[in-house]
Amino acid sequence: MNVKFPEKDLGVIIEKIKAALGGRELGKMVSFDQAGNEMIVTISKFGTSTLTFSNKTVADGSHLKLENEKIAFAHRALKGEVTDKIVKVIQQAGGTVTA
Repeated sequence: MNVKFPEKDLGVIIEKIKAALGGRELGKMVSFDQAGNEMIVTISKFGTSTLTFSNKTVADGSHLKLENEKIAFAHRALKGEVTDKIVKVIQQAGGTVTA
């Protein structure tokens, strides 16, 4: 999964995503954090899964690329559904998602 944002600051991108989560039910089990130049998405409910995105700043903004994913056994059956919800939140925050 690749994500593009017009912003170049990863902290600003994460804040926009958190704002897009708002009061959604998804926000109770998914968190977006920054570790250096990476965005870490943590899903915590009946186990913990993490998605790690590397960030590359380019002329037209930021490109985030899914580099690593650790999916909890309990999450495997719902992976597609949760991924779709995360993609919608990223899009609402102004990002573009490609496979």
